[in-house]
Amino acid sequence: MASSNKETLRKVQEAWNQKRFDDLDQYFAPDFKANGNDPSGPPTLAAAKASNGVMNQIFSERRVEILDLLEDGDKVFMRNRATGKHTGESWMGAPADGKPYEIESWSMYRFRDGKIVESWGLNDGMRLMMQIGGQLPQRPVAAAASR
Repeated sequence: MASSNKETLRKVQEAWNQKRFDDLDQYFAPDFKANGNDPSGPPTLAAAKASNGVMNQIFSERRVEILDLLEDGDKVFMRNRATGKHTGESWMGAPADGKPYEIESWSMYRFRDGKIVESWGLNDGMRLMMQIGGQLPQRPVAAAASR
C-alpha cells in the first residue's frame, strides 16, 4: 500500500498509463463513486475502466502526466497534462487521422482509510475537439427555434 494519499494517486496514474486496470482495485474502496463519469452510466470504478478502455482504442499513445498534486485533509487535487494521437475510430465527427492532442484535466479525490472513495473530474474536452477537428452535435433547427 502507498504511504500517502498523494503517493496512492501517483500509483493510480501509473496503472492507468500502463493499462494495468486490474491493479487499480487495490486503491479504490468498494463503495467508490466517480462523480465525473459519463452520466448515462454508473459512477463506478468498473465504468471508469470501461470508458478508459474505449478511449485507449480511439486515442493511441495516451499518456497522462501529473503536473500538480495538492493534499488537504482527506482530499487530493491533481492537475494533469494528457497527450496522445487520434488513431482509432471517428470521434465527435473527427476522422482518425493521427492528429496529436494535448489537453489539461483536473481531478479531486477523497480518501478514507487510504482508499479512494470519491472523485470529481473535469477535462478540456473543447480544446481536444479543436485540436482533432471534432464538432459538437447539431440540434435540429426546429428544436432550436422553439426555445
